[in-house]
Amino acid sequence: MAANVLRRHTGVPGLVVHYYLTSVLGVGLLVIPVLAWTTAGPLSLLAWGILIVYSYPFALVFAKLSTLHPTSKGVAQFVEVAFGRRAGRVAALYLLMTLLLANPVLGLIAGRYLLAALAPGASNRASLAIGAVVILGCIALNLLGVKVSGRVQLAVLAVVTGVLCAIIVLALPQGSPAQLHPVAPHRWGVLGDCLLICFFDFIGWENAAPIAEEVRDPGRTFPRGILCAVCVVGVLYFAMALTVALTLPSDQNTVEGLTGFTRLLRTATGADHTTVGYLVASVLLVLTTNAWCLGTSRVVFALAREGIIPRGLSRISPRTGTPSRAVLALVPGYSLTLGLLAATDSNESVLIKASSVAYLLVFLLSFLSAIRLVRTGPMRWTNYLVTAVTALMLPFMGISIGYAAVMFAAAVLVEWWLATRERTRLCAAITHPPSPELPTAAPHHHHPEHDRRER
Repeated sequence: MAANVLRRHTGVPGLVVHYYLTSVLGVGLLVIPVLAWTTAGPLSLLAWGILIVYSYPFALVFAKLSTLHPTSKGVAQFVEVAFGRRAGRVAALYLLMTLLLANPVLGLIAGRYLLAALAPGASNRASLAIGAVVILGCIALNLLGVKVSGRVQLAVLAVVTGVLCAIIVLALPQGSPAQLHPVAPHRWGVLGDCLLICFFDFIGWENAAPIAEEVRDPGRTFPRGILCAVCVVGVLYFAMALTVALTLPSDQNTVEGLTGFTRLLRTATGADHTTVGYLVASVLLVLTTNAWCLGTSRVVFALAREGIIPRGLSRISPRTGTPSRAVLALVPGYSLTLGLLAATDSNESVLIKASSVAYLLVFLLSFLSAIRLVRTGPMRWTNYLVTAVTALMLPFMGISIGYAAVMFAAAVLVEWWLATRERTRLCAAITHPPSPELPTAAPHHHHPEHDRRER
């Protein structure tokens, strides 16, 4: 096998479990429903409905693009084919920055739940430290290869999802419909903020695109996988959001919202199982963190293979078939975000809105590419629909869109520097071509008879 070519070994079950469900379920079931409820009250259910309906064509576009261009570059490849090499490089750099910004959120919340179970009342910086350990553990698990981490994901996901479904079934009948009135207690204008918070739950559908190079028969596997995953995720999301709306008060602060799942567990069981709730939540969030680390490592691998970042990161381990150097590169990549949070003593909630806006721009680039790449059939109208809806969401993002603009400007500047360096090297090669090597004189062999004649 070539040194930087990945093996195709993932089928429909692996795609659904390892790349779709675990990419979107964790924080979506445990954290975002409570934060959305605290922000908008009953109006949050409208935001959930809008985004759940939007998620199927949204994910379908990524499935179609991954089928047409099955490569670990993911979104960057779609943009490059549609708009050219330089646009693709800008998209690749911006996507990498977005991933490094957003991915730590999940590991940090997992660490917060875990520390709350083991040492209640610990400081925010202690939670950040435990979250960093969780992230390092997921990076280590990804070094073992997709098959090993996939088996772990499947076993644990089945158990934890079963527990969450049981909690929903037990808590929902104890809810009060009176909590759904008034519909907009914090005014209708907060719908935009609520959409922004809930949108973070739908980050992850694109996570399957970078592993398209490892999927068997992408033309069949992706459409089947996305249909199954969207149905499961949509039902679970809305069921959890409705349960939260009917049973929990909406006057929680940010930190309480991050760990509000334990209050729901108390409502469901009638007893204080706080420690169990924290542990269940942390396990599910670790699964999601693991899936996001895998997707990001494949983007690093693809960018290294293209020479956008150091090529040495594209080397694949012959033993596990994993781009181990790309996986290890996540350690310094995530360190900047973790360091800034620790230095300012901020919690991970500040990253949720910034990440949502950054990803929204990634998705818009993908959908604009799809319009150029898929010009016939029903998918053409699906592309128009998701592009229009995504563009209409931008005005609701407020000041948070400034973060995305700064990151995009940074990606443009880095690409400009890369292009300038390439032109300089090309001009130098043309102006000062390497000197041709002079032929080496053949050694002179002395023959006695010939020498006598010459004399």
